[in-house]
Amino acid sequence: MTNPIDNEELFDVISLGGIASPGILRSISGHDIEAKWDSKEASGQKGATTTLKGFPPRTITCTFYLADVEDFNAWPVFQAIIESTVNGPSPKAIEIYHPDLASQHITSVCQGKISGPQHDGKGGQTRVVTFQEYFPPKKAGGTPSGSVAKPKNDPNQAALDELAKLTKKYEETPWG
Repeated sequence: MTNPIDNEELFDVISLGGIASPGILRSISGHDIEAKWDSKEASGQKGATTTLKGFPPRTITCTFYLADVEDFNAWPVFQAIIESTVNGPSPKAIEIYHPDLASQHITSVCQGKISGPQHDGKGGQTRVVTFQEYFPPKKAGGTPSGSVAKPKNDPNQAALDELAKLTKKYEETPWG
């Protein structure tokens, strides 16, 4: 797993279509993994039936801080890359990379919202971009069955069988 101590530079930018974002990435939010469930209470009984409905696409918000001429000059190019995902007759997702997004299985996005610049009064500005996650539909859903007591192929099965055999042998002795 990539960590910000050993790879700090990877956490300061996002890569969009292989192009690094200008400025410094200040924050990312909206990348939580959330399962959507349909819960139906049993009439006149305790408990409920739950059915997994799937994992909805997420809206990811990235906040960038632009601080110098190089950042300001690079922003229009980066913004054009973002906008390219919704230009034309149909949206076209683009590859995104950041270690935090990768850890949450987010690999492809389209433009959501691009904020106007927020000036800090010191020559820098903040830009906020929301991305809409893209992933093709997959079959999802179903009602979970009861919990499994132990795995089908328990790696300790031979030891458990030996223990059961020795326990039975002990129980057959006068001390058991």
